[in-house]
Amino acid sequence: MKYALLLALALAGFRVVAGSPAQALAAADALAGQVIDQGNSNPLGFVSVGVLGHPYGTVADAQGRFTLDLPASYDADSVRFSLVGYASRTWQVGTLRRLVRSGPLQLMTQPIPLAEAQVSSVGLKRRVLGNTTIQKTMRIDEFASNKAGNQIGQRITIKRPAFMDEVSFSITHCTYDTIAFRLNVYKLRRDYPAENILPAAIYFKVTKQQAKDRIHLNLRRQHLYLTEDVVVAVELVRALDKGTLEFGCQFAGGGPFYKLEQTPGPDDAKNVVPKNAMSTIDLKRKQPDGPWTKYPNIGLGIDATIREIPE
Repeated sequence: MKYALLLALALAGFRVVAGSPAQALAAADALAGQVIDQGNSNPLGFVSVGVLGHPYGTVADAQGRFTLDLPASYDADSVRFSLVGYASRTWQVGTLRRLVRSGPLQLMTQPIPLAEAQVSSVGLKRRVLGNTTIQKTMRIDEFASNKAGNQIGQRITIKRPAFMDEVSFSITHCTYDTIAFRLNVYKLRRDYPAENILPAAIYFKVTKQQAKDRIHLNLRRQHLYLTEDVVVAVELVRALDKGTLEFGCQFAGGGPFYKLEQTPGPDDAKNVVPKNAMSTIDLKRKQPDGPWTKYPNIGLGIDATIREIPE
């Protein structure tokens, strides 16, 4: 009995000692902080937070709070904070760990200048570009999990200067009651999405009932003037539980489309493939120095209505 008691006490002590380093390591890996406006100290909601060169990141909540689980092996990497209308800032992970302990991170406003274009609406040609007709039973390479920060977008080919008036997209399968999105319009750099050129952030929600029809977003107030190709993308701004979120696509044509996906999450956030969906096989091209993946031969069910300036 004496030896059994000593053994039990020893094992109990071992569990406490073994558990403490693990807890300390988890705490050390958690990089949490808040982002505010440098001018007025107001919280900046839905700031994109991404680890450069890695498909890993998150989106801050409505109060600018964010959390990233980054082990010490990432300390030499860099994290970029970006929001439309603000100058992006980048910090090394090791430095960032110290900064978040001393207070909120600050971003400075940076208005996006609009290209000058004095054109009468008379004579502008209305066109719909991208993919309006989609195949509902075809499954694209969907997200592994529906995490905040995941994006999927379609390239829009601009042949003549034009104003973008509207964007629409199709969700073919949705099991969620409500999904929160952000719309992004990117310039291309080396044929991959780069700078977001929207003059103001556009957030919107889609309910399960609305997802049965094509989603339309009016951009007339943005006065978005285009002279070159762009990528129109929708981004998840809140993580979702396990369920199905599938976008329509056009197989063997209408591409390319692009996907940015964060590191897959736990099984309880898994994106479940619908039973009647067929897999597609397509050549993927990973951006060498960024998180985007390109699918050259498949078009996503996103289109853009433009007013094109005639010759």
